[in-house]
Amino acid sequence: MGGSMVMAAGVPGLFWMQQIFWAFVGAAIAAATVANVINKVLYHQRIAVSKRGPHAAVPRSVFFQAHATLSAIIREFGNYSVPVSFRNVHIYLPTFGPIMMMVGYAVLIVVCCFYRLNPKDILEWEDIGYRSGFIAICEMPLIILLAGKRNIIGSLTGLGYERLNWLHRWVARALLLTVLIHFGYWMTEWGKFDYIGVKVKTDSLTQKGIAAGSILLWIVVSSIAPIRGLSYEIFVVQHIISWLGFVVALYFHVPDENRIWIWLPLGFWAFDRLVRATLMVYNNLSLLHKNSTGFLACKATFEPLDESHTRITIANPPIAWMAGQHLFLACHMLAPLSSHPFTIASLPEDGKLEFVVRAKKGATRRFFKYAEKTYPSLPASGTGKSAGRSVLIDGPYSRIRPLRQFDSLVFVAGSTGATFTVPLMREVVQQWMGTSSQSRQFGMEPGPGAVTRHIRFVWVVKRKTSVSWFASQLDRVIQDVEALRNEGHDVAVELSIYITCDDVLTSGKSSFIEKDPLSPVTQITSSRSSPSDEKKIDIQLSEVASRDSSSGGCCCTRVITDEDAITAPCNCASRRQRDSASTEASLQKSNGIIDPRIALVAGRPHVENIIRKTAELALGEMGVVVCGPPGLVQCTRNAAVKISDDRAVHKGTGAQGIYVHAETFGYA
Repeated sequence: MGGSMVMAAGVPGLFWMQQIFWAFVGAAIAAATVANVINKVLYHQRIAVSKRGPHAAVPRSVFFQAHATLSAIIREFGNYSVPVSFRNVHIYLPTFGPIMMMVGYAVLIVVCCFYRLNPKDILEWEDIGYRSGFIAICEMPLIILLAGKRNIIGSLTGLGYERLNWLHRWVARALLLTVLIHFGYWMTEWGKFDYIGVKVKTDSLTQKGIAAGSILLWIVVSSIAPIRGLSYEIFVVQHIISWLGFVVALYFHVPDENRIWIWLPLGFWAFDRLVRATLMVYNNLSLLHKNSTGFLACKATFEPLDESHTRITIANPPIAWMAGQHLFLACHMLAPLSSHPFTIASLPEDGKLEFVVRAKKGATRRFFKYAEKTYPSLPASGTGKSAGRSVLIDGPYSRIRPLRQFDSLVFVAGSTGATFTVPLMREVVQQWMGTSSQSRQFGMEPGPGAVTRHIRFVWVVKRKTSVSWFASQLDRVIQDVEALRNEGHDVAVELSIYITCDDVLTSGKSSFIEKDPLSPVTQITSSRSSPSDEKKIDIQLSEVASRDSSSGGCCCTRVITDEDAITAPCNCASRRQRDSASTEASLQKSNGIIDPRIALVAGRPHVENIIRKTAELALGEMGVVVCGPPGLVQCTRNAAVKISDDRAVHKGTGAQGIYVHAETFGYA
C-alpha cells in the first residue's frame, strides 16, 4: 500500500503525517539553533565590553533581561534530578530537561499515529497499522543524525555528540515503541480472523517486517548501559553490524515510495564516517605534518602515577584543540582493535597532549601494565622513561560554552574529573594574562580578555598522592594570579583539595596546612566580602569514618562546611594504630607537593555552601562546572538549582543567573 491511499473523510494522508512529524522535529532543532546563536552573540558582547567595567555579565537590554529570566526558569527545572536510593543503592535519574524532551517526543509520535483515527474501531485498525509504519520509517534519519561524532545537529545547536547520544538512544527506543504500535494493530486485526499463522508462514512482507523488528529489539536491548558496558569494543562492532542488518531487512519491507527514509540515514552515516576517516588520515599520517618522523605522526609515552592511574603524553601533537575537549586514542600494539575517549588534560600552549587515565579493564589496564614495565618503579622512587609508542587519535570532540564570559566560576571535580576542570581554569587564567592561543586558533573567537573576576576550584580525591597529578599546573595558576594581582588586576582564585581516604585523616584539623597568622593568606582571594564570610554557617553534621577496602585506609564521609574551622578528626585509630611520627611526616610530605596557598582539606566538600558563597559575591552571571562520579554531579546540579530558586535569580531580586555544565564518568 502506498502513502497516497485514500483515507476516510477528514483523515490526513500518510505522507502528510510524515511532514507534520518532521515539522515539529525541525521546529525543535531550529529553536535550539536560535538559542545557540543568541548565546554566541551574548558571548561576543560580553567580551567586547569586559574592559569597561566589572558588570559585563549583567544583562542590560530588555531582550537580554527577558532571555536571562527565561534561561533561569528553564535551568531551575531542567537541571534538577530526583535523588533515588533503595537499600543503600543509589539510582541516578536523568535531569528533568531531557526527560521532558523525550516525553514530548513520545507524545508527538503517539499523536501522529492516532490523529483523527479511532483505536477502538476495528475498521480503522488497518489505517493505524499503516500510519504507525509510515511514522516509524520517517524517524530513521533523526536517529542517525543524533548518532554521528561529526554531528550536524550538534554544530547547529552547540551541543557535543556525547550529549546528543543520550537522545539518540531514547529516540531509537521511541522507534521501537512506534514499531510495536504498527506490529500490534496488524496482529490484533489478523487475530480477529485467525489469520496470524497464515500471514507469518506465507507472506514474505510480514516475514521481513518481523525480521526487521526483531533486529531493532536486539539493538535496543543490547544498548542498555549494563549490557553495553560489559565490553564496549564488542558492543560497537555488533551495534554497527546489527544496524546494517536492520536497514537491509527494512529496505525489503517498506514500499518503494518510503525508501527515501532509508537512503537518507545511510547518506548521513556515510558522510559522518567519511569526514571522520578523512580527518583521522590527516591527523595521523606524519608525511602531512612537519617535524614528524615515521609513518604515524603521534607517539605516546606511558607513565604510572600510582597503583591505578597512567599519564599518557603525546609531544608536539598535529592537532588544535580547546580546553574541555576529548579525543579517542588507540594503541593497537598494546590494545588491538580498541579506541577509548580520554579528556585532554593539557592546553595547546603546553605543546603536548596529556591524559590521566584510570586503569579499569581492557585497554586502560593494558596501558597501565605497559607503563609499569617500561618504568621499573613508580615516579616517587624511579626516573625511568617509557619508550614512545605509535598511537592513533580521533578528535577532538565536545563543546562547552566559553567560560570567560561569566563573572564568577566554580569548578568541582572528583578524581580524574580534574582532567576536565583544570584545563578550563587554566584557560581563563591565560585569558587574564593575554597569553591564550584560543583566539588565534579559532577565527570566530573574540579577542583576548575575560569577564571572569573570581574562580573557585574544588577537587575531591581519595589519596594525597593524587595531588601530584596536577601539582605543577595548580602552582602555575597561583603564581600567575599573584602576578596579576600585584599589577592591580581585580581577579581572584581559591583552590581547595579535599582528600577523603588517607591515613592523615586522623589529624585534628579539617585543613592539613598549619596556618600562621603572620604568614600570607592560604588562598589568593579578592578584598570582597559577603555576609556568609562574616557569619559562620552552623550546621549539624553526621561524621562517619569508614574503611576503604581497596587501600585499607580511612575514608571520611564528614562534610566540611568551613575549611578554616578546627573539627574533630575522623578517628580510625581504634581500628588501626598509627605511629604519630609517620603521620606527621606524611603531612609534611603532602604540604610539599603543592603551593602552601592551596588548601588541603580532610573530608568532603559542602558543594551547596561553596556555590552559594560564590553566588553572593558575583556581579553577573556565574558558571558552575562539575566533572566526576554521578553522585557528585547530581549533588552539584541540584545545589545550583536550589540556590537559583532560593535567590530568585532574574526575578526582580537582582540575583544573577547560574549556568551549569556537567560531565559524568563513562561512555557517551
